Amino acid sequence: MLEEIEKIFGAWKAPKPEAPVSPAPPRQSGRRVHLVHMPGSVQTQVLLGNLAITRRDPDWYRLILANSILGGAFHSRLVMNIREQKGYTYSPGSGVNALRQQGYFTVRAAVRNDVAAATLTEMFYEMDRMRSLPVTAEELDSARSYLTGVFSLGVATQDGLLGQLSTVYLDQLPEGYLESYRERIRALSAADVLAAARRHFDSANAQIVLVGDRAQIAEQAALFGPVTEYDAKGSVVA
Repeated sequence: MLEEIEKIFGAWKAPKPEAPVSPAPPRQSGRRVHLVHMPGSVQTQVLLGNLAITRRDPDWYRLILANSILGGAFHSRLVMNIREQKGYTYSPGSGVNALRQQGYFTVRAAVRNDVAAATLTEMFYEMDRMRSLPVTAEELDSARSYLTGVFSLGVATQDGLLGQLSTVYLDQLPEGYLESYRERIRALSAADVLAAARRHFDSANAQIVLVGDRAQIAEQAALFGPVTEYDAKGSVVA
C-alpha cells in the first residue's frame, strides 16, 4: 500500500498557501474609558493598554526588558508602588502580548472600588516615569538577570523547550532566536529601555477598561476620559 501511495503521490508538491493577512486594528487617539457595570461588585478590575509589536520587531528585546521593570516581575515598579507602598492590591502587573501580526500592551490590577481612580493615577505615573527618566543601574541589572534566568528555566525541560520552539515556528522568528536571546538581553542599556518606553508605553492614548459597580466607580472613571458604559453581557448602555 505504501509503495502504491508513493508511486502515485511521490512527485506531487503541495502549493504554498497564501499567508493570511488581517486588517490592522484601529489606533486610538486620546484616552477613553470603557466601564462594564457589575452590580454589587466590591472590587474593580482595572485594565489599560494600547497596541504594541510582534516578536519580529527590532524593539522586541528592549520592550520586554522595559516591561519587566515596569510591571512584568514581582519586584517591578508597579508592585512596589501599588502593592507595597499604597496597599491597593495584591498583585498588579503589566504585560506585552505578541501575536503573529499584531501585539498589545496592558497594565492590570484588581482593587477596592474606592481606589480605582487612585490606582489608575499611579499606573500612569509609573508609565510616564519610565518614559521620562532612565532606569537605575540596579533595576537594569535585576531585570536582565530576571529575564535571562526565567528563559533558562523555560528551556530546561523538554516541555519548555518544545514551547519555545513552537513560538519560533509559529511566529516565524529567525534561526538563532533561542541561542541569542540571553546575549541580546544582557547587551541592552538604560537608554534602550528609555527608548522602548517612549515608543510603546503610550499613556496619552491608552484605552481603559473598568469592570465594577457603576454607582461606586462612574465618577472616578470620568476623570480619565470619555466613558462608554456596557452591561455585564458587553452590550452598550444608552
